[in-house]
Amino acid sequence: MTCHQVIDTNNPQIKKVAAYYAKGEDIPWQRVYWFYQSAHVWFWHAPHIQAGINCATCHGDMGQQTVAVRKVNLTMGFCLNCHRMKHAPVDCTTCHF
Repeated sequence: MTCHQVIDTNNPQIKKVAAYYAKGEDIPWQRVYWFYQSAHVWFWHAPHIQAGINCATCHGDMGQQTVAVRKVNLTMGFCLNCHRMKHAPVDCTTCHF
């Protein structure tokens, strides 16, 4: 809700998101990104947000989208290249369990 507390707050779709947030419920998203269970990968947005990674890096310009779309292929190579450029950890256990 960081963005949607101040952006387009009168939009009916944003109001739906805000209602889920107010109730403390998870939003039943239609996922455009996922990792197969066999990859044993976990992803957490918080460290990326804290590192100042712009949402558009992976999601594109959400202000120009009405429906979320896959903008990049989240391959291991994509993630490792980004981690290296940002001097983030690249040891296996950073992403794999």
